[in-house]
Amino acid sequence: MKIFPAVFLACMLSISSFAQDSKTNATAKSPSGAGITLQPSSAVITAPLVLTNGAISQPERTDLPEGGKAVYTFTITNAGNYLIKGLVNAPDEESNSFYVNVDAQPEDQMIWDIEVTTGFQEQTVNWRGDGDPGSGQTKKFNLSAGDHKLIIMGREPAQLKSISIVLAN
Repeated sequence: MKIFPAVFLACMLSISSFAQDSKTNATAKSPSGAGITLQPSSAVITAPLVLTNGAISQPERTDLPEGGKAVYTFTITNAGNYLIKGLVNAPDEESNSFYVNVDAQPEDQMIWDIEVTTGFQEQTVNWRGDGDPGSGQTKKFNLSAGDHKLIIMGREPAQLKSISIVLAN
C-alpha cells in the first residue's frame, strides 16, 4: 500500500505543473526544433475582433486601420525560416482574409487570402503582395531566437481557431 501515496504525489505534481503552464496564456515557447501552437484565448484581442466559440473573427469587412487586432507573444529557441499555419473557417469569398505580420503592424500588401473552406481547415499564411486575391505566395518568416509578436488584424469575417508556427523545410 506504500505505492499509492507515491503515485498520488506524482499525479498531484503533474496536475500542478500543468495548471502553472496554463497561467502563461499570453506567451508560448518553442521546444528546440518543434512547432508552437497558439490558441485564440492566448491573444490580446481588440474590437471589432472577438473571441466566440473558441475562434476569433469580426462581424464585417474593414480596412487595415479599422480592423480588430489579435496579438500573440511567442518565443523561438532556434533562428530560422518559419511558416505560420492557421486552423481557419472561410465560408465564402467575402469572408476569407486577415492581415498578418510578425513583430510589426501589418501593411496593406500583407493580406492572408484564405481558400474557401467547408468548416475549419488548416491553411498556411501567404501574402498577397501587390497582386490580386489568390495570387499570394506562401510567406516564410525569418525569425531570430527570442521573443516575437504575431499580429493578426481583421479584414473580413473569416474565423481563426488556432495558429501553429513551424520551422520551414
